[in-house]
Amino acid sequence: MSAHGPTLAVLPFQTADDGDGEALLAQGLLEDVCGELSRFPTLQVISWMSGLAVADLPDPEVAHRLQASHVLRGRLRRAGERLRVTATLVEADSGTQIWREQFEAPAEAPFELQDEIVARIAATFAARLEERLLSAAQGKPTDKLAAYEATLRGMMLLRRGTLEADTAARVLFEHALAIDPLYARAHGGLSLSWFNEWSCQLWEHYETNARQAYAHAHRALDLDDRDPLLHLVIGRIQLYRREYDLAAWYFDRALALCPNDADMLIQLALCETFLGRPEVGVTHAHKAMRLNPYHPTAYYAYAAMAHFSAQDLEAALAAGKRAADLPIVDTPAYLAVALAYLGRSDEAQRYLADYQHAFRERITRGREPTPGEAFRWLLAVNPYRRAEDQDFLREGFRLLGIDTDGPTPVAEATEATPAPELFARRGDAWLLRFRGRESIVADMKGLHDIRRLLERPGDELHCLDLADRAAESYAGERVLDAGARRSVQARIRELQEELAEAEDANDLGRSERLRGELDELLDALARALGLGGRNRRLGSLAERARSTVTWRIRHAVRKLHEVHQPLGRHLENSLRTGTFCAYRPEQPVAWRFDAGA
Repeated sequence: MSAHGPTLAVLPFQTADDGDGEALLAQGLLEDVCGELSRFPTLQVISWMSGLAVADLPDPEVAHRLQASHVLRGRLRRAGERLRVTATLVEADSGTQIWREQFEAPAEAPFELQDEIVARIAATFAARLEERLLSAAQGKPTDKLAAYEATLRGMMLLRRGTLEADTAARVLFEHALAIDPLYARAHGGLSLSWFNEWSCQLWEHYETNARQAYAHAHRALDLDDRDPLLHLVIGRIQLYRREYDLAAWYFDRALALCPNDADMLIQLALCETFLGRPEVGVTHAHKAMRLNPYHPTAYYAYAAMAHFSAQDLEAALAAGKRAADLPIVDTPAYLAVALAYLGRSDEAQRYLADYQHAFRERITRGREPTPGEAFRWLLAVNPYRRAEDQDFLREGFRLLGIDTDGPTPVAEATEATPAPELFARRGDAWLLRFRGRESIVADMKGLHDIRRLLERPGDELHCLDLADRAAESYAGERVLDAGARRSVQARIRELQEELAEAEDANDLGRSERLRGELDELLDALARALGLGGRNRRLGSLAERARSTVTWRIRHAVRKLHEVHQPLGRHLENSLRTGTFCAYRPEQPVAWRFDAGA
């Protein structure tokens, strides 16, 4: 096993029929399973092409030759009107079969359901392997754990949602970073531990914990832009900061990077609910439970929230009651509100009492809450974007007899700001004013980037956010969905067969034409896919965006030095570029971005 997780060799899927139909489907399944498994950042997946060369060897020899810790084999066969896929996982060191499962699909429509089969294999396999490795790591003392094992144990502790578990998890993450200071997922775990306390635990340390959560999430994503968990973490932090558009952007990227990670999907279900898209949240929750049928009880709590905001109250109750015993402070509150809307007042009052007890015990620490305080806390801590969601919750508490009207916090007074400086677009040029001096400069892309940073002083924007994913500079980056990828791969196999026939017939003209088409398709596939067949759009774009955005900002600053030295010097000292870009002046500067009078 590598320092950061298991190494997996996926061998070809066997078939009982040598005909083209099943063989083609088996090859497609092999490639797609490898591609999906490679999306899970804690798995190292050896190319399926390497597996072809050793497929006939025993599992221990396969593992030895490919330096794999685990071997995955599959079998595809027809059973009447069904196609049956069997997947088996073997641990190389012991030779023990640790997982085996069957998946079925109608024989008449295999390709339509191929994505679902692939998703189930990948998600179920990843979950079972993690459970196995966690079980093995539990018996080891902390000082004997590798970085991956320590982080895995820490992540499991975080699921308990208690201060004691958060503290214990932090020790494990720190141990992982002592072994490998650049282990991004350990930084992500630290961020989550502080986030737990920020969002639902130690309110007296709200600001301190918020900064800790963001700092570690930022560091983690700076180290590994391809880990979907890290995008989820920083997106959740932005969500709780009420930076809804930024949060949605990170959630979309997390989903694109690994759409079949059940644990991530259930987290996204809650996030989408707060963003005002509860129907999407319900869809994510259903998929998460389908992909991980033996999921933790916490899945029901997140699903209940999505159903509640979608106003499917019976479904919310069914899910929420299965999570009522978890140490989640606000679950009884949502159950009480749902029951109040359904007219089941006696049952609603029992859950309301459970919520008020948990609020006194865990939030006010024994102090008797003021009238309506528990409701206002609930609305403050849950970052609902839509006013209608807040109103639905407010009306539910009113039905429970709770006074939801209370004092609104008064905004703190701020110091008067100086007269604004100017950074404004005017036609094909820019009008700039700084420290009493004006200049007009020609348009360039770096000035657009700088303006976006000036508009959000102190905020760190990801380079992809600045680059805009649809920008013309990235138009050459091809992205293939699963169906298109299979079509290209099938055509490649056809061309290989035709090329072999042409060469056997010594037909040089046909051979050259076929080889040209084959080379073009292979090049297109290589541009669109990363290692193991993974869609590489996000990873490769992030790398290119980092260098492109950095170059054009620095180029713009150099040009400003030539025409407006004070402004150029100010921006040179105040702008940060890289994976995250930010404008952080030593002293606050007020900017105006319109070219009016």
